Amino acid sequence: MYNRKDLATQISDNDLNKLFEEYKDSQEDAILSEGIERLCCDLGYKPDDFAILVLAWRLDASQMCQFTKSEFIQGLQQMNAASIDDIKLRLEQIVEKLKTDSEEFKLLYRFTFRFGLEPGHRILSLDMAISLWRLVFTVHTPDILPRWLHFLEQHQNIRGIPKDTWNMFLNFVETCDITQYDDTEAWPSLFDDFVEYEQERLKQAGLKASESEGVVEGSEEAAAGVEVLEDDNNNS
Repeated sequence: MYNRKDLATQISDNDLNKLFEEYKDSQEDAILSEGIERLCCDLGYKPDDFAILVLAWRLDASQMCQFTKSEFIQGLQQMNAASIDDIKLRLEQIVEKLKTDSEEFKLLYRFTFRFGLEPGHRILSLDMAISLWRLVFTVHTPDILPRWLHFLEQHQNIRGIPKDTWNMFLNFVETCDITQYDDTEAWPSLFDDFVEYEQERLKQAGLKASESEGVVEGSEEAAAGVEVLEDDNNNS
């Protein structure tokens, strides 16, 4: 498995500079949106694919839609990649590793919050947080994630997601049991609201299920009564 600390070969600065020049903006000394789209196309990915988030992480990109020259060159040196084929291979290897390496995934997860911030902001907008949660959990989606995202989508009054809430959500999905939730623990209040919302939803779902069972039982009893009457009439 690829190890970024153990470079198998020396990467030529000249090769990396040439690769950077292929995608850099004509006015800025950086790869911007158009160049990133072309890079993604050459790699065989869409800009919003999980592998491109992984690439941004490995390049330690400071913001979305931009790779600075130093980020691009130093990141590819760490990845031991000097061509499109090299990058594709490394990304495939890293994505596979993320499926089983929880510590590596935690690093990616925490990077994702910083990556999604608008310049000068300290809180993720709700829409951005929802999109990034869907993206970062691509390789292994927690069972609770769809319900969490549904809860957020139904509560658009939430101002945004701070760093602590983002980071603690990873612990939350690994340890939380909705039916055994302890609201005295030091979870963010948003998690308390979510659990209360889910418990009420489950309660209502249980009531509806009971009502449905009652209707079915009543129908079966009525049907049985009709059969008895028909039998009596036939015997008469």
